[in-house]
Amino acid sequence: MGALETPAKSQSPIDRGAVKRWLAFALLVLTLNFAWEMMQAKWFASMEGLPLWRGTLLCFRAALGDLVITAIAFALAAIVAKSATWPMQRRVAVATAAFVVIGMAITIAYEVFALSTGRWRYDQTMPTLFGMGVLPLLQWLLLPVIDVLLFRLISRRAT
Repeated sequence: MGALETPAKSQSPIDRGAVKRWLAFALLVLTLNFAWEMMQAKWFASMEGLPLWRGTLLCFRAALGDLVITAIAFALAAIVAKSATWPMQRRVAVATAAFVVIGMAITIAYEVFALSTGRWRYDQTMPTLFGMGVLPLLQWLLLPVIDVLLFRLISRRAT
């Protein structure tokens, strides 16, 4: 090969299109959860009086935690469905239910931990159900379904 010739492109075992789709999905999940965290912040007494930048940072950190919960729940739902791209299958009800239930279980466990250790406190205006804030529970009932729909949309646009 001469000095001016470029080597032939090697076939990478990594599907760059798939990586871009997964990154887009993760970014959308993070964005949705960040928006939810910012929206529900006024119902947390521990957020009162914080400077905007500090409250925003806490909400971003919470959204990163939500992304981790989503990844764990999604992966476990993938095991149930026997497919990493389970939202694209025809029958997604069982895997979606697993996704929601697993995410909810992790959220409830962490919420109980955080409340019992004083990591955060609800404002008196926060609606509760069995001592749990309704808004964090709604987050894990609604956003996973939206996540599945977004995954389907991102994957379809790629084909």
